[in-house]
This record gives sequence, structure tokens and C-alpha cells, in this order.
Amino acid sequence: MASVPSPAASAMTSVGLLKDRNSPKPQELLYARAQTQSVYERHAGGWDRNRHKHLVERDWFDRFFARLRPAGCILDLGCGAGKPLAEFVLKSGFDLTGIDYSVPMLDLARSRYPTAEWIHGDMRDMRSLLHRHFDGIFSWDGSFHLTREEQRQLLVDIAAQLKPGGTVMLTVGSWDGEVIGTVEGEPVYHSSLSPEEYQERLDVLGFYDINFVAEDPDCDKHSLVLATLG
Repeated sequence: MASVPSPAASAMTSVGLLKDRNSPKPQELLYARAQTQSVYERHAGGWDRNRHKHLVERDWFDRFFARLRPAGCILDLGCGAGKPLAEFVLKSGFDLTGIDYSVPMLDLARSRYPTAEWIHGDMRDMRSLLHRHFDGIFSWDGSFHLTREEQRQLLVDIAAQLKPGGTVMLTVGSWDGEVIGTVEGEPVYHSSLSPEEYQERLDVLGFYDINFVAEDPDCDKHSLVLATLG
């Protein structure tokens, strides 16, 4: 992840995590964790207005799609309001299911893309919310709102929800740590495992062709991991 941007830089602060290693105080982290969901509930409209719509993510999604079977089913964890990623997934011929804990975000997504399946829930509960498997699972600027321990469990859950040969793509961080970002000027929590730990845990879970890029200059400084389940 890259440096935490200023409130004016983005309604989604996920673009730049964990470049600034000045650790917040424990009480500040606890407050940000407790606030994160309600911040996205309160500021769904502002987040949506400020969210980049020009698909800086396209190259990574092209790599992701290349590993999937044509017209396969994709799960978006922390889908938000859908635009532009849901639109791109659907126009590329895939079936889409999105999960998000923000009702206002999901209302926007449903109004725009009624052919997709939109589920109100927490990605940490995906195994109880979902009763089918997917060709691909991604979380773009979503899963790093979880704690590091929750992310470790999320990798296990993702492996359980993927079909054999399925692929996962996550925006992550470039080092192990916790930081506080902002959405519309309010604090939200972010964390990341180290690149080495993502690699090791994915390897143990049976993933291969694991690609990690830190702070990709061609993708608005996102750090990403892409891997396929054997």
C-alpha cells in the first residue's frame, strides 16, 4: 500500500496504505476500527462521487480475467457502490456477486446493475452467506479494512469459496502494519500482512503462480497480490 492520502485526495483512502510507518496510538486504531463501517454508511454518496471512474485498475483486471474461464462467476468482497468495477466485470461477460456491509452503497449498486447479485453482509461471514463457489474472487480496496488476524482467516475462507483453478486478487500493503486513513475527513482503519506472509499463506493453502507488486506506478500506487488455486 502507499501513503495515506489527504481527505481531499480520495474518498477511498485505500490507494495508499502503510508507506508512512509512523504507527498510530492503540486507542486511535481501536477508534478507527469501530468507526469504519459507519463512516461508509454515512458517506456513501461522497465516497461514490469521489471514487475514480476511469479504471486505473484495468490492467490488473485483464490479468485476473485471463486466468478465469469465459463467462465465469466472480465474487467482489467489499463491492461498494459498484462503479466502475462491477460495470467492467459485467461488460466483460462474467456473472457477478457483490458483498458489502454498507446498505447505502448496496442500494447504489443495485440501482445501477440489477442483473448482478448484491448481498448485504460482512466479508468475514462469506462462508455462511454464500452457498456456491466462484471462479474468481477479488477485493479491491476492501479487505485491508480487516485486522491482520482477520485477513489471515479471510485467505482461508477465500480458498474455501473458490472452485479448483479459481483465482484471487487483493489490494494489500507493501509491509506489515496498521494505519489510519480517512473517508470524507473521518478516520477508517487499514492493515496489511507483509508480502512474505501473503506469499507463504497462499502457498500453504494451495495457491500457485502468486504475483505480488508493491505500489504499482501504473495502478495509482496500489499494491496487489494475484494467485490461482491448484
